[in-house]
Amino acid sequence: MKAIVFDKSGTIVDTCRVALDLNNDEISFGVSSTRIVDKMQRGALLILEKSRLDAILSSSDEQDFQSFCKCSGIGLKCVYSNACEDVCVDVAIDRCSIVTMSKFKQTINALIERIGKVSTNNGIIYDIENERPYLVLSTGGCLFPGVVELFDHLKREGWDIYIATGDTFDGMREITRELDIPCKRVFCFQNESKKADSIRTLKESYEKVVMVGNDSNDLMAFKEADISILVLQDGHDKKRELYEAVTHVVDDITEIRGLL
Repeated sequence: MKAIVFDKSGTIVDTCRVALDLNNDEISFGVSSTRIVDKMQRGALLILEKSRLDAILSSSDEQDFQSFCKCSGIGLKCVYSNACEDVCVDVAIDRCSIVTMSKFKQTINALIERIGKVSTNNGIIYDIENERPYLVLSTGGCLFPGVVELFDHLKREGWDIYIATGDTFDGMREITRELDIPCKRVFCFQNESKKADSIRTLKESYEKVVMVGNDSNDLMAFKEADISILVLQDGHDKKRELYEAVTHVVDDITEIRGLL
């Protein structure tokens, strides 16, 4: 038996991220959230536990993010951090009282204007060192060309396919339908260590486990897998340690066919 685990954003999905800088209200497109965090002294990527786009868009512009979380019953999850200690999400939510929901609406509307798709993820890049929110993020995208055909090919070849992502369950529904992947094979809210744990767990049941990813939050999983594949298709610069950790590097996700 053999299993292959795919990261989502930037690996199988051509992702567009919109970031709003809370210091100057400037909007940036095509940013790498993990790369931004890596450049901070101590930072974290926190995402909403549920992709409640309707709740965000129907909220008052003046409502602060802390009260939004409390009223909607939606919390935050830390899916990536460069800090040694765990992030106290409750403290982060309290500090986000300075962020109004109009900021989230700005990033969502900018994303829709850019790619014509609603966001699948919304969150905050949090400055742990100074205990304050730094950026508001919204994310959307579509599958890279050839991913559906690649998954069909792997299934015919006897591979059990899994997806490990920092995304929410709500945000994964459309993609799992497109790829015909059972929900039980989708691991959500996966940070770097949880992805590695998922690989270790799968190795208890499979003779061979492959990890396919594109960024720093896949590094630990790369090291645990029997075969590890770094995908460069998102166009972002990669850390040298990623190249050193993997067994294969590909420019296009469809090149995996020739490696397995």
